[in-house]
Amino acid sequence: MIFDGKVWPVSNPEFLEGYAYESILSALVTRVRSHMLVHAGAVSRRGQGIIITADTGHGKTTLVLELIRRGFKFLSDEMAALGRADHLVHPFPRSLWIRRGALEMAGFPGLASRAIEWMDKLLLDIEEIKPGSLGEAAPIRHIIILQDPAETQGEIQDNAGQELCVMIDRLDDTLLATVGQIEGVTGVRVEADCGFPMLRLRAVRASFALSRIEALCRERRILVLDVIKGARARPTFERPATLKPIPKSQAVMELLSRFQGGYMSELLHNEFGGSSTRLFMELSGIMGQADCHQLSVGPLHEMADLVCNLANVCSKGS
Repeated sequence: MIFDGKVWPVSNPEFLEGYAYESILSALVTRVRSHMLVHAGAVSRRGQGIIITADTGHGKTTLVLELIRRGFKFLSDEMAALGRADHLVHPFPRSLWIRRGALEMAGFPGLASRAIEWMDKLLLDIEEIKPGSLGEAAPIRHIIILQDPAETQGEIQDNAGQELCVMIDRLDDTLLATVGQIEGVTGVRVEADCGFPMLRLRAVRASFALSRIEALCRERRILVLDVIKGARARPTFERPATLKPIPKSQAVMELLSRFQGGYMSELLHNEFGGSSTRLFMELSGIMGQADCHQLSVGPLHEMADLVCNLANVCSKGS
């Protein structure tokens, strides 16, 4: 594959289509300056935009699907596009990446057979799941941060930085040894996931460590297939779901930690001079008077009920 004037050998033909898509999407995201893109789901109801963000495995996409089943409009399950000029959350309608079992859990059985598979997830467009569900840009009314109750209550201690999982198409001993020497990186180990290697590690400065790992992979023509941040043990979803207000500054920091484009973002470097403080201030302005909440995850219907109550919609029907 030739991309941005560089040649990338793809050792496994099965990776070509998915890797080409991810490469193009990542390059586009780093160039976007009209919107602030954050890793989050987004839905709307009655003109209210609701942004839902979480670490991997906390049920964000499943909750978005359940809300769509209940009549909410779909804006995104993965990337919320926040307009810098109009302060609206805009649709970013790429295919949903759905874990196996999530469709059935959210009341959409029978769709898995028609889905494309990539990285052990199912890819479906929203119109395939529920036709007519794509919404329009809406004012940001609520920000919801999904949180593991065990973490909220101090049962999970995290003093060694953020966990990163970097999935690659192949591994050599030199890469593994060099990653272990990156400043602030500890606990490097290799696991197998979907038949290819996955580097799992902890990093005090996750963005710095990731940039170094990606550079090392580029030097060795190793493909980075996916990156998962904050991949802690998943919640059990067995405790009661609870919702509480949080300060706007806390919500802004949560969204800022999920800013898309990262260290290669033209928006960050060309318009904010690399200053995360200026990025924080603009994001605060975009969020305006949005109410901010922390949702301790629990059973799916309980989480959806709480979101419906926020939007003044209590129906559980389809």
